[in-house]
Amino acid sequence: MRFIPNSPIARLLVPAALAIGLGVALGSPAPAQTAEPVYVVTYLDVSTDWVVQGAGLIKQYRDLSAHHAGNLEFTALREMSWPNRFVIVEGWKDQAAFAAHEKSADTALFNFTLAAIRNSPVNQHVLQSFANVPARNQPASGAVYMVEHVDFSPAANATGLPLVKELALASQKEAGVVRYDIYQEPPPHANHYSVVAVWANRAAFDAHETAAYTREFRAATVMP
Repeated sequence: MRFIPNSPIARLLVPAALAIGLGVALGSPAPAQTAEPVYVVTYLDVSTDWVVQGAGLIKQYRDLSAHHAGNLEFTALREMSWPNRFVIVEGWKDQAAFAAHEKSADTALFNFTLAAIRNSPVNQHVLQSFANVPARNQPASGAVYMVEHVDFSPAANATGLPLVKELALASQKEAGVVRYDIYQEPPPHANHYSVVAVWANRAAFDAHETAAYTREFRAATVMP
């Protein structure tokens, strides 16, 4: 994650070998009851003295949570330059499944153990579908992952929303993209979006970064 102070963007790039499937539920407000899928992106970091133990805790929690009813996805990524930082991407069949996971004994134990070794409070975003499509295939060795948070001021969201949609539609057509999904937070934070993307390799990612539509999106949304 290249966290940029006062910027709407946080980014994570990790090779596929560092990806682990897991689930995390850490008590952020959930959206209203709905039969639609619920997605969650959680940023967390553990103490640099507890990286091995933290990764082990996450893997153990993954193994337990993978069997929770209604789970669609558990993916965790480690930042390339900061191995004590992780991003977790979850998908749940509906709000009821997510709520049950949040209240489970597995989640309670995970949160209790994590609290002793984390550096800061977790940053969790509960989301809904916005511009997501089925992945083309499973990521192979050498794949590059990116998780990105984008937000606009509430007043600017009406202008920013179509720009985010256009970026998704263009990116999803790239030859080297495996997955490019954008999710949106429900009201009152509908001006917040999370991008979860995977490219086949670094060259494919670099092609996306330099594409005309990516540069146009940046130019149109640059902060004054």
